[in-house]
Amino acid sequence: TSECRELVGHDGWINSIAYSQDGITLVSASGDHTCRLWNVTNGTELRIFWGATAAIGCVVFSPDGHTFATSGYDNINRIWHGFSGSCLKEFRGTSVAEDYKFRARSLAYSPDGTVIACDCYRENDDVSTEKFAI
Repeated sequence: TSECRELVGHDGWINSIAYSQDGITLVSASGDHTCRLWNVTNGTELRIFWGATAAIGCVVFSPDGHTFATSGYDNINRIWHGFSGSCLKEFRGTSVAEDYKFRARSLAYSPDGTVIACDCYRENDDVSTEKFAI
């Protein structure tokens, strides 16, 4: 639609947003350590997702639209259930690649929803891409 709608709720910067496949549901990730699920047709906040210990830098919906993944500045990637609000899985600390840490800048689901790719870094600023199975 051509209508602009303001979604009010976060107390910090909005760092990332993503639509679900239905085109009605939007998730936002913020510097206030939360994600929020929205119905964009009426502007309703559907749920607040608590549990991150630092700003959330990136969010992406799974292909089926039931879950979404976040990457936070606490070096934790999380999988969230969109309907229940629960955190289903956490990938903490360093990545599978030796000496690399998760970076909160980008995430992508595989088309079948079984793998997530994220960017990683090392203290000397080398960059890597890491994949992990869900």
